[in-house]
Amino acid sequence: MDQPFKLTPKVILLPFLSVLLLWLVFWVEWKFNFDFARYGVYPRDLIGLRGVIFSPFIHGDIGHLYNNSLPLAVLLAALAYFYREIAYKVIGYGILFSGLGTWLIGRPDFHIGASGLIYVLVSFIFFKGLRTGYYRLTALSLLVV
Repeated sequence: MDQPFKLTPKVILLPFLSVLLLWLVFWVEWKFNFDFARYGVYPRDLIGLRGVIFSPFIHGDIGHLYNNSLPLAVLLAALAYFYREIAYKVIGYGILFSGLGTWLIGRPDFHIGASGLIYVLVSFIFFKGLRTGYYRLTALSLLVV
């Protein structure tokens, strides 16, 4: 018989620390007058590949950051709760593939923000919820969208 899921510190810490990191990067950029946007994904340019890793942590303004923070926190909590064994793989591959996809097909400009990762998480939770019969997760992913 399956063990029931338990609320672990990872379920709370993963979304909290992830969103805190986004806000910290934004604060450093604002406080010290840096422009991290140039570290975003720049499509079809070799130097633009660095953005595949950096872009999810960089946001253009407070509205952009706020609009990514809540969905990211909810989706990461759901991922850590329901799919704790593969959560970090999903996040890692999500950052990698959404960044590479943007690099391949994006318009020629710097692309920043966690939106790509958010779409990956929504898609993963939606389709995994359908496949496994967790229809509440499917509904949650639609609610986030």
